[in-house]
Amino acid sequence: MHTAEALSKVLKVLGDATRLTMLKQMQDGEQCACSFVDCFDISQPAISRHLKMMRQAGLLLERRDKQWIHYRLNETSPFYPIVIELLNNVETDVADCGCETDCAI
Repeated sequence: MHTAEALSKVLKVLGDATRLTMLKQMQDGEQCACSFVDCFDISQPAISRHLKMMRQAGLLLERRDKQWIHYRLNETSPFYPIVIELLNNVETDVADCGCETDCAI
């Protein structure tokens, strides 16, 4: 059982199409933050805000490699099964964008 506050935070994160698309892309594995900037027609600060919200909700883990930050789904989150079930039913129109920088995942 989850607290109403925790579930509300996760549902808020999942209620945005950009964040759902970002999570869908991470379903295939770790992604560098810069790859999202290359994929979406929004600014790097906006991408960072989306990633921060998902991280604060416990849905993402991050790994730093020099100046690059790589994100992956948090498989230990109590909401992970719910997120995966939702992502398996999401179709996105954003191609799998690779990182255009030299972040070397």
